[in-house]
Amino acid sequence: MPHLEIHDLTVSYEKNKPTLERFSLNVEQGELLSLLGPSGCGKTTTLRSVAGFIQPDAGRIVINDRDYTRLPPNKRDIGLVFQSYALFPHLTVFYNVAFGLRMRRIPKAEVHSRVSNALKMVGLEAFADRRPSQLSGGQQQRVALARATVIEPQVLLLDEPLSNLDARLRVDMRQEIRRLQQQLGITTLYVTHDQVEAMSISDRVVVMNQGAIEQIGTPERIFAAPETVFVADFMGFDNHFSAAVLSVKDGKLTVNWGGAPIELQWRSKLGSPHPGARAEIFFRADNASLLAGTERQGLPGQVILHTFHGNSLRYLVETQVGEFSIMQDSASERFEPGAAVRVRPHTEKWIAILEET
Repeated sequence: MPHLEIHDLTVSYEKNKPTLERFSLNVEQGELLSLLGPSGCGKTTTLRSVAGFIQPDAGRIVINDRDYTRLPPNKRDIGLVFQSYALFPHLTVFYNVAFGLRMRRIPKAEVHSRVSNALKMVGLEAFADRRPSQLSGGQQQRVALARATVIEPQVLLLDEPLSNLDARLRVDMRQEIRRLQQQLGITTLYVTHDQVEAMSISDRVVVMNQGAIEQIGTPERIFAAPETVFVADFMGFDNHFSAAVLSVKDGKLTVNWGGAPIELQWRSKLGSPHPGARAEIFFRADNASLLAGTERQGLPGQVILHTFHGNSLRYLVETQVGEFSIMQDSASERFEPGAAVRVRPHTEKWIAILEET
């Protein structure tokens, strides 16, 4: 049975304009599930409803078989890590972490033991007497994590907790959050708009759009097999073009790509494809390669520009089908702007998504 259940949740900030409408989701015991999507898609509204900061217009929130829907935030057995950390500046690290335990009137000896263990888990036992202003951003985030987990909550909620950190520190903290969550086995709901962040720490990912679930699945599934145009675009499939389906056979469909037929896997929530149907074809920049224009295979094109990315070069290539972004090893043959090239597809990683009719 799911540990966290959201049933038909409806939340409206404006009359007749629900941010969430009959939104349902289950999170398993010990699972880290990420809500991923652009600003305004409803992910933070979902999290704040679970935390009790928003009272839904309709629906139920159940944790471990107990209805939390109408409980005030302070009566919910939930740990919360904010984007801004929300540490008390006048309290030391020790007393910031101890705050929730003291509010629950836990005996002093137990508070000391649990806080000490929590600080040790996040590597801050030597910083117990410092105040937040004496810590780096990453250290402050660790304090916030320790404070949220020391109370041993039923559910841990994290609202874009890494957005205020620099790029390198975000990578380190992603690993720290995942390690801690697995070590403690806490059911966790994680909100982010960062695809890489969601892919790297989650057991499952929910991609949201306009208050609804576009797709839910493992990070590998979401990354490699988006089911809708929105998910493919949001998950970084740099290139796409429209094409008519020529034929369907053995679970694959054939479309025309610049005069040559190509066979592709297809994804859709709209039913099975048929000849004549329209499809959106998506592929990432590293799912094709460039050949010299003198080669016979591939789609003819011309390099518009290239940019350096360390071990690779990204080319923008104009073809009769459209402009495509192609990533190529920087050690391979280099093509300058204006060069004639051929785009060779690696179609085993391309996907076709049927258009809604």
